[in-house]
Amino acid sequence: MSSLLLRWEGCLPALPENSTAREWLRKYQRDRQVGRRKGTGLWHVSSPTQSVALVAKPERNPFFSARDLEAATGFNGQKETIISRLWAAGLRAQHATVKELLTDEHKLHRLAFAESNVDRKWDRVLFTDESTFTSANDGPVLVYRRQGQHYNPQHMSTCKRSGRVLELDLP
Repeated sequence: MSSLLLRWEGCLPALPENSTAREWLRKYQRDRQVGRRKGTGLWHVSSPTQSVALVAKPERNPFFSARDLEAATGFNGQKETIISRLWAAGLRAQHATVKELLTDEHKLHRLAFAESNVDRKWDRVLFTDESTFTSANDGPVLVYRRQGQHYNPQHMSTCKRSGRVLELDLP
């Protein structure tokens, strides 16, 4: 294709000023190639310093939301820009692993229950699944973390359970 363009280089003055052919010949004269010039693509709204700050915050506290990051860093771009900077750094918004908080008292109660029920006739016990309904915001928590850090304690959300036990005496 370049040999064809070399033959047409002398014809540049004969082409109309706003023609596509003239534009391609200008690009070839300037870059010596006819494809798209190598570049970074879209321009960045954030400076390199802001991008580093956007990534550093969730590495220290992974429970920051994109809106929290915007407020904490003073970044005045869009939420999608923040998410793309985190994505480029390998941080993904994923559900936090939920880990039950067990106090020493919980552990003692569990041990006492196990010891007191060693000789129980377990074939007469009915196990059920319990659902709890609440008006509080107990939904999944998002956390920014890298691949493979699912069970890192820094990225876990803790919860408290009621510890209710229902015992029925079946005939």
